[in-house]
Amino acid sequence: MASSLVLPSAGSLAGQWVITDKGVSCRVRLETQEMSSANGYALTLLTPCPEQLLPASSVAWRPAPDGIELLAHDGSSTVFFSREGNHYRSDIWNDTGKILKRKAG
Repeated sequence: MASSLVLPSAGSLAGQWVITDKGVSCRVRLETQEMSSANGYALTLLTPCPEQLLPASSVAWRPAPDGIELLAHDGSSTVFFSREGNHYRSDIWNDTGKILKRKAG
């Protein structure tokens, strides 16, 4: 029997998250405030994020059945994080890439 992936609500994913790659990290907050120009929700930087972690054009996000997509002002995708256990990862086909993980506490 086939099963469908469920689209998580913005509220269930909202909150503080940490993006990490190659020993560098930054904190972001996934907001529930809609950003209609990007067809998503506001993304807030809580610490400076180097370009290697987060493209400067990333201003919004939206949930997907299989992950979390970060978006530019026009709604184009800047990074897609696929769900992988308790966190999300970009570039899962190489088992490398950025990790997006909910901040503990």
